[in-house]
Amino acid sequence: MNRIVSGIFLILILTAVMAGGCKKNKDEKPTEVIPKVLDFEGPTDVIASGMEALEYSVAYRAGSSYEFTSEGWPAQISVPDTAYPNRIRVIWQQADQDTSALLICVETSTSGNVSEPDTLFINILRFCVLTIDDFSGTWTGLSKGDSEDTLTVEIVVDPGAGANTLRVKHIYDTVPGGGEYLPPFMQSLFNAWGERFVPVKGNEGDVLLHINLLSGKLIIENDYWGQTLPGPFNYWTGGDGSWAGCDTSMHINFELYLSTNFSKPNMTGSIDLKKQ
Repeated sequence: MNRIVSGIFLILILTAVMAGGCKKNKDEKPTEVIPKVLDFEGPTDVIASGMEALEYSVAYRAGSSYEFTSEGWPAQISVPDTAYPNRIRVIWQQADQDTSALLICVETSTSGNVSEPDTLFINILRFCVLTIDDFSGTWTGLSKGDSEDTLTVEIVVDPGAGANTLRVKHIYDTVPGGGEYLPPFMQSLFNAWGERFVPVKGNEGDVLLHINLLSGKLIIENDYWGQTLPGPFNYWTGGDGSWAGCDTSMHINFELYLSTNFSKPNMTGSIDLKKQ
């Protein structure tokens, strides 16, 4: 019985000690945590047109406010939705030479504590603005793929095919017995196959370039290219690329499909063009 009483007494003593150790002074304030900017995200290779708004964000902490600034290159910074102060839109000022910048974020917590600045390093790529009409004219260059060909093509604006759309014209060919149309790209390939595009079928070998005047990008949508003889065979196009206004050039990744299965092109080629 004495052992039992002694054990109970020991437990009571330990409980009292632990309770005393956990007791807090009512005047003691909790330690404030200094915020830290996390997950700073957004495009870091930027074609600086002075027109395209790009989105950046950091991780959100309830109640915090965020200040974004740029260093090294001017930018217009805005918060599109005040409910999400951690998300911004940035328009980098137009640049006629390659340079770099820092995008900086500082977070302030609800208690007023301020984080260390967090930064994104931005590669600013030069961008000389062009209008869609500036693309019209004669372009020369090189096509690489199954063969390597020098090219001379005519490009016209085609508003009927959509806003900011260019038409790379087919080559008129009077070779007897096969029609009168050769494509502007992959000419050697079609010559080897002995094919000619049929009039009034699809784009008759023309290629449509959908130009983004803000970003320097272009897209070739999956479009019916046309039908050729002998065969007949049907073709569709696709691809993407970029244009550079400062030297008026284009790089095109061209894709050729033999069916409407666009998961994998049947033929590919790269085209580099420069305006004359």
